[in-house]
Amino acid sequence: MDLSELHGRTYRCVDRCALCCLCQPELLPDEEKNFRETIGLAEGVTERHVSPDVKGAAIKLRGAHGACYFLKDRRCRIYQDRPHFCRSFPLNVFVGWRIQLNANLSCRGIGLKGEGLEDFGRNLLSEYGKDRLRSELEEARNVFTQFIKNCRSTWVSQSFSSVRTAGEALSDELLDTLGLSRLLTYAEQARTAQNASPRSIVRQVRRTEPETDVAERALIDGAELFDLPDLSLLPIYIDERLEWKLFRLVGKEIAGFILMEDGTTEEFSRISPSEVDLLPMDSEARAALRGYLRLVNNRDCFMGHAAYLCDSEGYAYNFAQVYLGALATNSMDLWWRSSLLATIDGKDLLGEKEIREGIVFFDMDLLDLPTIGAFI
Repeated sequence: MDLSELHGRTYRCVDRCALCCLCQPELLPDEEKNFRETIGLAEGVTERHVSPDVKGAAIKLRGAHGACYFLKDRRCRIYQDRPHFCRSFPLNVFVGWRIQLNANLSCRGIGLKGEGLEDFGRNLLSEYGKDRLRSELEEARNVFTQFIKNCRSTWVSQSFSSVRTAGEALSDELLDTLGLSRLLTYAEQARTAQNASPRSIVRQVRRTEPETDVAERALIDGAELFDLPDLSLLPIYIDERLEWKLFRLVGKEIAGFILMEDGTTEEFSRISPSEVDLLPMDSEARAALRGYLRLVNNRDCFMGHAAYLCDSEGYAYNFAQVYLGALATNSMDLWWRSSLLATIDGKDLLGEKEIREGIVFFDMDLLDLPTIGAFI
């Protein structure tokens, strides 16, 4: 088990934040039975989940995309009976070739003086019991083993440690448009030998002619991020005043909305995507972004996401290219989101605070990316 991401971190729930109450919780089998048989709880159960890939019982959202059915005035009405997935927030338990715990950095309570997250994580794991954890681990390991076999049979294999070492060595390239252009071009055009050394991968990236227009790519990806038909699928951002904010492409503009508990919205801003540039970063901002990307590089769920992409693309690209391309894409996405928030606030330079706000806007979505393995 790996709890290294939690080491030294503390957490305190921020009153009336309720960001976690916008995440529709699934109900475990024993929870579903209790909810369906209990007056006052049964009315909140639904088979309709905001994510079409998720099956089974869950708790309703108000107005189909608002807050949890049981939330009132940003307070939980069933706090003592809240489901497992509510109790485990802001931690995620990912099972791959090992069990790893991640902290959801979109939660504004992380870093505040309070409970130690490592102790919280150990207590959370103890609730599962050893038999459940062993069973989940065996199943997930089989999935990862099959993925590795598929990579080897299609000659696109790289060890997980090799791509992580390469990702760490390329940390500077992830912080500027030239480096990102090289990485994205490498991901799409390179021919990387199977089981290449980290040094060979890094050398190949740095020798790649940068052909990708990162500013244009960021603009397109950023606009597409908010061009979704259902409000429940849009990224959510909780600002420093604890207002829930959504952004949606309306015509040719990105409209910002404040989300209410009942699912209604109130528009507060409009901006053309073309007005959002990748703003320059000062040294503190670069350090904050580098630190966050190192954390992502160590997350097993992100490795599983790259494996998912490799599989969905039919193993057409070497795994190092898929992995580093995904890392570069996420760096660009976070940079663009930070720039969007800063531009709306009238700023033209990103400091550490602006990158931290971007992380708050970004991390929940990163942890929600499709992946092989499983969150439990």
